[in-house]
Amino acid sequence: MGERWDVVVVGAGLAGLAAAATAAGGGVSVLVADGREPGGRAATDRVGRFRFNRGAHALYRSGPGRPVLDRLGVRVSAAPPPATDAHGRLGDRVGPLPWGDEALARTDLIDAADKPGLARVLATMDRWRPADLAGRTARAWFDDLGLGPTARRYLETQARLVTYVVDFDRVSADLVVTQLQQDPLVDYLHGGWAGLVDQLARAAQRRGATLAAGLKVGRVTPDGPWVRVDAGDRTLVARQVVLAAGAPSANARLLPEPPAAWARLGPRLDVAALDLGLDRVPERRVVLGLDRPLYLSMHAPPADLAPPGGAVVHLLRYLRPGEDLATADARAELRGHAEVAGIDPASVEESRYLHRMVVTGALPVPELGGMAGRPRVDDTGSPGVLVAGDWVGPEGHLADTALASGELAGRAAATAAARAATTHAVS
Repeated sequence: MGERWDVVVVGAGLAGLAAAATAAGGGVSVLVADGREPGGRAATDRVGRFRFNRGAHALYRSGPGRPVLDRLGVRVSAAPPPATDAHGRLGDRVGPLPWGDEALARTDLIDAADKPGLARVLATMDRWRPADLAGRTARAWFDDLGLGPTARRYLETQARLVTYVVDFDRVSADLVVTQLQQDPLVDYLHGGWAGLVDQLARAAQRRGATLAAGLKVGRVTPDGPWVRVDAGDRTLVARQVVLAAGAPSANARLLPEPPAAWARLGPRLDVAALDLGLDRVPERRVVLGLDRPLYLSMHAPPADLAPPGGAVVHLLRYLRPGEDLATADARAELRGHAEVAGIDPASVEESRYLHRMVVTGALPVPELGGMAGRPRVDDTGSPGVLVAGDWVGPEGHLADTALASGELAGRAAATAAARAATTHAVS
């Protein structure tokens, strides 16, 4: 019949490892299968003397992912970005961003007539009710705030920073509000996100899970009380399977039929990313585009990603769903943004450009009910098969959603597998 496991997890990214560690903690046998080394988009690459995450990565301190890590005994080693020294770019003019009341009064990036309205909106931020906005677009919500044009531009820049979204006509307002309300403190991880991946993998193994890197799954098929998992010349059978293979399309390809619940998902979210290793620390550490969808932030220092005296700077060009931006144009725009921010091209020791980095597999959209309308972990249409990822479940965004849905799927898989083991005789 094949190798038997209580739970097989397909995919060893954040969602899959969280699912595996949680399920194994429930006392069932767990195998994690992935055709590549663990990490997925959370991997970290050594480039010369520098460590590059695959685009800019930051871990929220107060997001729903942190409690998952705490429950799994995962402790991150990290440092916060500087609380000051944030700048905005308007055209080719760079000035301080108005983070805080004093900065708002001083900045010339927002017209004086627009400042009172922005101060009012920011002061009442905690009164917003995300669930009431799930059926509206972020654009419609911004319209209702009654902000002057320069204040609105600033708030949209803040929303883009915390969501990676540039197309506010598509995304549901509850996601934007949830992210803006969340404590803005984040951490940059020492050594990159590979350290988090390693700790999650160790947590899974400590609890008894087996990691099988290089084991590529081709098909997952429910078969009576079991689920058959075809992986090259190996056939596995499991009481429960958790799909955590990345984007919805990657998971759907593993199933006999695409799940009906995934037929009308929101669009995928991508960015173009330029990672720079510098031989010196630049003067400006954060420069955000106010009138264009651009991001620049120095992650090392404070994180340990660069040699002494050096720096790692991440730049992003946020992309609209389906935007067809030529590689040469996107790279040139990001290099130009670095120069406007004050980075000397002669200081660039290493660089790496990634044209289309997936940020999340599917955005929440108002026509599907916003964040609460994202697929549930059991919305696969296949008995015994669950799913986890950054587009699954009602909680959080990005890594927070991956970790939260991974824990939820792992717990459900362990419970169902244990129940099946006690109610069905093994044939």
